[in-house]
Amino acid sequence: MAITRLVKMDKIKVVYILNHAPNYRDVFLRELGKYVDLTVVSFSGAPIKLKDPDQRTGYKFIELKQKMIFGISYQVKEFTTLTGDYDVLIIGFDTHRPLRFLNLLRNKRVIFAGLIYGRNQRSFMTKIVRKSILSHAEGVLVYSEFVKERLSQEISKPIISFNNTSFNMNDIQPLPFNFKEGELNLIWVGRYKKIKKIESLIELARKYPNINLRLIGPSLEENILLNEADRNISIFPEVYESDLIEHFKWSDAVFSPGHIGLFVMNVARYGRPIFIDSKTRHAPEVQLAKDAGQIFLDFEDKCEVDNLIKRCLTDREYLVKQGARFANVMKGKYTVEYMAQQFLKAIEGKWDN
Repeated sequence: MAITRLVKMDKIKVVYILNHAPNYRDVFLRELGKYVDLTVVSFSGAPIKLKDPDQRTGYKFIELKQKMIFGISYQVKEFTTLTGDYDVLIIGFDTHRPLRFLNLLRNKRVIFAGLIYGRNQRSFMTKIVRKSILSHAEGVLVYSEFVKERLSQEISKPIISFNNTSFNMNDIQPLPFNFKEGELNLIWVGRYKKIKKIESLIELARKYPNINLRLIGPSLEENILLNEADRNISIFPEVYESDLIEHFKWSDAVFSPGHIGLFVMNVARYGRPIFIDSKTRHAPEVQLAKDAGQIFLDFEDKCEVDNLIKRCLTDREYLVKQGARFANVMKGKYTVEYMAQQFLKAIEGKWDN
């Protein structure tokens, strides 16, 4: 889908409050700041090990101090900071931060944005609270089409999916493959968490000595213990753009036996195919993999995994085509430019377009 030309709206003052605005979100905020007078309000990402930008340009930024009791925020500035001279309030939806919802009482245009459905947002009572809050807003911006479809069953307000990502159109640069006969190079990038089931990848590499596995990211070395025999498994600390490209050049594919989120975008932008566990509940970003026809399989089904590995080793063209399709779909509607376009539709009140 082609990105339409965006019209700059200097007179529209927008304030956007969200939990955190780390470096990967900064790309989008700068893009949105080209078209509106944007003020961003958030907490530092440092306490939860998110890296904040070294410098923020293209928008105004107000950092709040975190104040939580039993998991509920009581930072009054989540309300008072938004009482300035703004035309549109975009509020990150989080039921653990009720004070920001007081802005619904003001005579302002209020739009909610975010994940909407967290891991602990599925109870009947939570559903009632969510429906009640969202019904008082002008509309809702959500991470993916899947979230949009689900939320549309609960509320009658207009909903726009912005297809959450952190990459510009120019960032999507599929890399050539460098296959080695009889070998399969797998890469995994991210922070260590149990739900990501990295141990399953290690077991796979131990079972198949012709699989070479690279695990890249912070906290991996502290949580993963390798044996001397694990010569086909390597762990790397967190890497940045140029080094990450080299790792993807080396790779043939990505296997994800556990939870996956924004990493999907990195895989697609470099034109590598991804194989995702079908039984795991993933982050909304997995929608890109679904739209691009990537393969979902049960990683606990040994026969299914064996067949996949055999195909990856013998049908290299299959990997090339899957990777190319992944990158092409991302270019269509999973870019920062597309995200800004969707936000601007809501800001302009063009919910039906």
